[in-house]
Amino acid sequence: MPVKMNPIEPSAGDAILVGDPRRAFSLAQELTVQPRMSHQARGLWGYRGETERGRQLTVQSTGSGGPAAVPIIGDLADQGASRLIRLGTCVAADPAIKAGTILVVEKAIPMDGASGTIAPGASACLPNPDLLEALREVGQAATISSHDLVARFDLLGEKSPEAPGASARDLQTATVLAMAHRLKIPAAAIVVVAEDESGARLDEDRLTEIFRAVGRSVIAALPAPVGQQSKPKSKPEVEV
Repeated sequence: MPVKMNPIEPSAGDAILVGDPRRAFSLAQELTVQPRMSHQARGLWGYRGETERGRQLTVQSTGSGGPAAVPIIGDLADQGASRLIRLGTCVAADPAIKAGTILVVEKAIPMDGASGTIAPGASACLPNPDLLEALREVGQAATISSHDLVARFDLLGEKSPEAPGASARDLQTATVLAMAHRLKIPAAAIVVVAEDESGARLDEDRLTEIFRAVGRSVIAALPAPVGQQSKPKSKPEVEV
């Protein structure tokens, strides 16, 4: 039977998806004025609020891995989400990419079970081209691959096979893009390199700082939803 997470209130048209509930809370505080909790099932906290420029926004945590994100995306779609932006973390596969680098995903190679089930036979899961174009200036364009949480790299510290051409790997981007495509919802993804190939890793305080800055850049870059007027900008957008 389908998994339903029973949101507290409907999603805004624009939704930012964040894996970690703590980061979702921090980002909602950064991007919206007096955010209200809109989702709390299974500890996957979500918030809805209004940005300083009058845009309705949902910030929703999705947990770890593709399977955790699928019912959340289904709920958001049922409740009115019309654009999805994944803001997550990844591990670099390219030695030239250092921890803290921001990657705008041009292509996600599905190497996990969830995305493979949702988009069987697909060689890549792609973002919506209009959203990709709007977000290009937020970070560095990249191809990433999505692996299962139970991959040998994650559980035993052994390096799992890399997808040809992928600069980094994560657990959820391919599934998010595949699920959004299946539901006919425009989606895109931006990931922060939390750990580089040498093993250097950002601490949580630094990741939170980057997430807040990237979140503000995303909101500044996204075209306003149809029918929604923006208020005058009250202060400069944060740049990374």
